[in-house]
Amino acid sequence: MSALEVSRRERAAWSTRAHVRRVAVAAFDTIEQQEPVEGFHGLSRPVLADPLAGVRAGRLVAEVAAGALRDWALRARGAGHSWDAVGQALELPQESGSSRAEAAWEWLIEHRPPPPMASTAPGSAVWVCTTCRARVRDSGPFASHPDDRETGHLADCARRAAALDMWRIDDGRQDEEGDGDA
Repeated sequence: MSALEVSRRERAAWSTRAHVRRVAVAAFDTIEQQEPVEGFHGLSRPVLADPLAGVRAGRLVAEVAAGALRDWALRARGAGHSWDAVGQALELPQESGSSRAEAAWEWLIEHRPPPPMASTAPGSAVWVCTTCRARVRDSGPFASHPDDRETGHLADCARRAAALDMWRIDDGRQDEEGDGDA
């Protein structure tokens, strides 16, 4: 397959993403619109006007898919496939603590989360701030200070400034630059 060819799996993933957008429009009261692709003149991509509708639709599709996954695994068992074969189809790793067959059973029947896949990705996400248009690395809601949670906003970003103001109010802090009351 050349670099320009797209695998059937990737085409199916694109179709699934489009389906999630359609579900968001149909079930969660939003509209689909076009957003320019940064760095490409005249190229755009479909997005939802309300991203939270996309979150809700993604959750619904994931729940339906989880049920379908379990149903297909049980059909595979009925067709004579082993739990190990089901685990292999799920791309579960062979763990030293339990077999792939046991991990498949625990995930699909006992509803335990699957074992984590080996990953070298850091525990963060990257998104574009709609206020300052900068790429922001988000490390989650775990740190107190907004700059410890999100890095990359432009210095004059109104969203970042509002988050800093809220942090100061919530923690009873005065202005960090020293022009507040001591």
